[in-house]
Amino acid sequence: MSVSVENVSDPAEAQDRLSDLLRRVAFGAQVFFSGEYCGRWAVDTSGSRQVPFHLVSEGEGWLHGESAQPQPLQAGELVLFPGDAPHLLAASPETPDPAHINQGPPAQMHGPTTRLVCGYFEFDRRAAAPLLDSLPAVMVLQVAQAASADARQLAALWMREAAEPGPGSTLAVDRLAELVFVHMLRGEMAAGALSGLLGALADPRLGPALAQIHSAPEQGLSVPKLAALAAMSESAFAARFRDQVGMAPGQYVKHWRIQSAAALLRDSDVSMAEVAQRVGYESEAAFRKAFKAHFDIAPGRWRRSQTQRVDGSGE
Repeated sequence: MSVSVENVSDPAEAQDRLSDLLRRVAFGAQVFFSGEYCGRWAVDTSGSRQVPFHLVSEGEGWLHGESAQPQPLQAGELVLFPGDAPHLLAASPETPDPAHINQGPPAQMHGPTTRLVCGYFEFDRRAAAPLLDSLPAVMVLQVAQAASADARQLAALWMREAAEPGPGSTLAVDRLAELVFVHMLRGEMAAGALSGLLGALADPRLGPALAQIHSAPEQGLSVPKLAALAAMSESAFAARFRDQVGMAPGQYVKHWRIQSAAALLRDSDVSMAEVAQRVGYESEAAFRKAFKAHFDIAPGRWRRSQTQRVDGSGE
């Protein structure tokens, strides 16, 4: 998943680009299990439509995928699945008996044990599609051996909090998962190890243009203006943007405007006309048409459906 990019001139600025992106795609984490396994065990969390992850905090396990050979996992390794790829974590490289999948830990432990912390990284999948598409199907990150001392300390605290819960641990474990993920992405970006949208954020040419799109979608962000921010010719900028991000610049601007509008509809009570204005549509009618074309539902109905979910009265 490597791509050659020039060194980022201002690492702090690139990190701010990442922060803005993650805020807009409703990033979060939820840990639903922390415990020990021994004997013949297997865990499958596929099918969530989120980003499942498993942290091996003690012991070892084996990662089984659809096509690849089983891969050993050691303590301190975090495995995640940006595309929700089918997977199993198991006690051995042999294909596990289906009867052992997702069975709870035994009441009594006999022999070597493995401690897992399992959960989901949550995103608004429509908004986060370019980000998630830029990541490989399976990522194995060495959180206990991270290059950054801060990342290693956060990972150690995360594992300790999960193993020794106290008051507030449920919230703390979720937030620490988010912090570890952000720090690991930061390290991958600094090393030039990511392609796609995340690689483009760290690119000294494309990064400023993306930051402008993310922070000010209401402005008239034409290719000439974005190319000027990148200090490139229009043709070179458009080609580089398309190659890295996977969308033409104009297509990505439209995507970001619609997703920014969805976030406003979901998280605020501002009027439809104001939403349209804030994200750069000339009229409320134009916004309504674009929103329905993208989501296949009128923005007013979409907003009500989100309110119902929050209230617990929807599906």
